[in-house]
Amino acid sequence: MSENLKLLESLLIALALGVLIGAERGIARVRQRVEEKTTFAGIRTFTLIALLGALSLHFTNYFGKVFFVVSFFGFILLVTAAYIITSKKEKDVGTTTEITAILTFFYGALCMTEYRLVAIVLAIFTTVILYTKKPAYAFLGRITDEEFYATLKFAIIAFVVLPFLPKDDYFGFFNPYRIWLIVVIISGIEFVGYVIMKLMPPRTGIAIIGFLGGIISSTALVLNASRESKREKMLTNSLAFSSVLASSTVFLKLILEVYIVNKAVVDKVALPMIIMFIFGMMGALFLWKRSKAEEEITTINDLKSPFTLRPALKFAVFFAFIIFLVTFANKYLGVSGVYVTSAIGGLANLDAPTVSLASLAYRDITAEVATLGIVIAACINTVSKAGMAFLLGSKEFSKLVILSLSFPIIGAILYVVVFMYS
Repeated sequence: MSENLKLLESLLIALALGVLIGAERGIARVRQRVEEKTTFAGIRTFTLIALLGALSLHFTNYFGKVFFVVSFFGFILLVTAAYIITSKKEKDVGTTTEITAILTFFYGALCMTEYRLVAIVLAIFTTVILYTKKPAYAFLGRITDEEFYATLKFAIIAFVVLPFLPKDDYFGFFNPYRIWLIVVIISGIEFVGYVIMKLMPPRTGIAIIGFLGGIISSTALVLNASRESKREKMLTNSLAFSSVLASSTVFLKLILEVYIVNKAVVDKVALPMIIMFIFGMMGALFLWKRSKAEEEITTINDLKSPFTLRPALKFAVFFAFIIFLVTFANKYLGVSGVYVTSAIGGLANLDAPTVSLASLAYRDITAEVATLGIVIAACINTVSKAGMAFLLGSKEFSKLVILSLSFPIIGAILYVVVFMYS
């Protein structure tokens, strides 16, 4: 009886995956206003295709592997015939639905194996790819030749050169493979935010602008907003809100970076970063209420793609330099030297000292030292953004930003007093 239930469970999962993919194809057909008879397959057909793949693999237990091969090739002939007929009738040479049908057959078959979870993930991913056709084309339309060329160069160096970099430590701190891997990871996180931003409509809400700006580059957003505040004084509150929100979101980004670099220390770093984020959001909420009456802004559109070669190389050099300084300071100057180095690093770039301290935690420095160093870097970086707003922004803009950015600094001080020295 248990074998029957196990078989039924696998078949039901295959059917569910077929329904999922078939529903997307049906929605696409409705969008295009295509009549049912002129399409190759809809929700019912895809459901049956997944079931066919599952049963074909199941019956190999009784008729041998040749049964699955024959079923698959028979299915391919059916798909080919349907494609020839529909392409001639509709004058459409697209093969998306046909390829999806073949994949659905394999996903159904995978549901009968120990790789059932792989089938589920791939089916969901396939549905996402199919459903996001319009946003994908919109994204491609907004990508410039320069951005694509820069991304291509970086991808080659990241995924072709990376595997061949030495993995040994030199001088006690310099590991080419680890350094470049971290650069690729951080650039990848920022690039995801940039892609999401590109998929958004040209005029997006200031909350989205601020959030994505914190992922891509909070410093660049504050810089752009500060300059814009002198030209667009009617948008002062909105520009200040997006700047503070970006400066607060970056604390969540740091938690993700620490988790990727060194999971063992993330529980200690997460608490102060969450506190700073909450306090930062308190300041942002104050500005949000003031900005409701203003128009939407497009400041984030001035941000450049972070997935480019030159900034990545600069970050790699700076990251290696920070690791060297932290290692040297800890060895010859003690804990105070580490804190001074963290402050200096945070003044220029928050990612480098964060990942440096996280990677050295439990190895060259304690988790407590690494955590406090990251907090110091975050505070100094926040202060530098406030200074940027003061130097480059309008008087009203700088006053609002400086006041609001004092909130996460207060949160950091409370963390140090209550949790580290209580």
